[in-house]
Amino acid sequence: MRYFLLIAVLVLITASSFVLSRELSLPKKEAVFESVTEKIATSSAPEPEIVQDLKKQINSLSSAVKDLKQIPPPKPSTTPEPAPVVKSADIYNKALGAVLNVFCYDRKANAYIFGSASIIHPKGYILTNGHLAVRFEDPNTECQLRRGSPARNFAKAKVIWLPSQTPKIGASEIPKNDVAILKLTELADGSALSENFEYFEINASYVSKIGESLYSLNYPSEFLGADTALSNTNLVFTLGAVNSFLTVDDNTSDAEGVYLKGELSAQHGSSGGIFLDTRKGEIVGLFVGLTEGKTTAERMQFMFMSSYINRILLEEKGMGIAEYLATNP
Repeated sequence: MRYFLLIAVLVLITASSFVLSRELSLPKKEAVFESVTEKIATSSAPEPEIVQDLKKQINSLSSAVKDLKQIPPPKPSTTPEPAPVVKSADIYNKALGAVLNVFCYDRKANAYIFGSASIIHPKGYILTNGHLAVRFEDPNTECQLRRGSPARNFAKAKVIWLPSQTPKIGASEIPKNDVAILKLTELADGSALSENFEYFEINASYVSKIGESLYSLNYPSEFLGADTALSNTNLVFTLGAVNSFLTVDDNTSDAEGVYLKGELSAQHGSSGGIFLDTRKGEIVGLFVGLTEGKTTAERMQFMFMSSYINRILLEEKGMGIAEYLATNP
């Protein structure tokens, strides 16, 4: 009878071990189980107390396995997969419809003013520099927006938002609030205004990283002759890298702008152009100015981060860019 009971116990132990190995590894329980097995192997006739102890261990293990089966499976990871990198060709093709050439003529000074801008909303809202937007409000200046490559007459626009341009960055002539929003008012071909213009979205929470690569889109014209600038200004698409940070106020704990290494776009006429992140193709910066240098390679481009532009609007209007545009100003 003892031998029969011993064989039955061993069979039950083996079965329990198989269930555990199929369900889950239990190091602590396994260690207890192995010590019991070793104890049986060294004894030819186990005592009743040992058999009872084995039954308790087996029942305990069986209960543990039953409980483990009721544990829900782990939840899938909530970490989003990185978005695919947008193709540069797609960026350029989109820019042909969304990036604009600002072309103004000052009748009083008999001078042409060139700059850049971009559509940031399907209803025709436009982001550009404040120092360019003031030209649209000057009665002595006539401004048009052009697009394409080469740029051709596209539309006229009016100023929707223009913060004060009086405060300057340090000793420079660059306004601390050198940003503005325009809105298309009429198209050059006389057709009706659309509510589905090509546009680039703004990343209002963007913060730069040193060494980060950014796309630049604008209409530089500094090295073009007058005739060429009037009739053959082309969209320039380059890739630059963030070099250093710059603050526009006395608070050095954060930065509102960054310097980028000189590229072909480091020319006059690029002001008001945009910088895009290379993954999503969203606007992360506005071209504001550049440092002195005989060649573009010797210069540094200066941009306002989109998060700073959003902050200016928040401080003045009490709402960010997306919320402001949603009000149809």
